[in-house]
Amino acid sequence: RVYTKKPITQCVERTGRKPVTTRWLDINKGDDISRDYRSRLVAQEIKMDKREDLFAATPPLEAIKALFSCAVTEGRGYEKGKREEGMCLDFIDVSRAYFHAEALREVYVKLPEEDDEEGMCGLLGKSLYGTRDAAQNWNEAYTSFMVKEGFTKGQGSSCCFYQQKKDVRAVVHGDDFTLLGKKKEL
Repeated sequence: RVYTKKPITQCVERTGRKPVTTRWLDINKGDDISRDYRSRLVAQEIKMDKREDLFAATPPLEAIKALFSCAVTEGRGYEKGKREEGMCLDFIDVSRAYFHAEALREVYVKLPEEDDEEGMCGLLGKSLYGTRDAAQNWNEAYTSFMVKEGFTKGQGSSCCFYQQKKDVRAVVHGDDFTLLGKKKEL
C-alpha cells in the first residue's frame, strides 16, 4: 500500500512533470564475510527543486545525554540502595519508518521494474525514502502517535517527549527512539 497505480497522464496533468524516478538501494548490513543485504525502494526526488519549507527535526545531543545521566543518578534514576528497582533505558528502532507515515502531498513515482505496467505510475499513499518531505511526514506520524499515547511534546525540541502519568521520557532521532522510565511502564 505504498502506492496505487495511476495513469502517467494523470501525473503530468496534476503536477506538470513526469513521475519521480525510483531505484532499488541495496545495503549490506553485515560484513564482507557474513553478508546481510537489505533492499529498499527509494525515490530520487531530492535534487528536483530547491525548497526552503522542508525540515527534518533532530534532537540536541544534550537530550540523549540527559536521559543517560538521569538513569544513573541516585535520587533521580534510582533510590539509594535500590538500583535494580530504578529506571531503565530502552532503545527502539522502527523498521521501515517512512512507510508508517502517510504521504501528505501528491507525489507520483515511476513503478519499479518488477511492477511496471505500460502507461502507469504510482501515486504515493505512504512516504517513500528519497522524497523531499519524507522526514517531515515521519515526524508528523510519530508525533501524532506519541501525543495520542499521552506524551507532551517538548518546547525546546519537537523530538523530545514526556509522559507525566507514567514518568517516561523519550527522545527521537530519525527512526530511533530512546526512552527512560520504570521497566513496567516502558
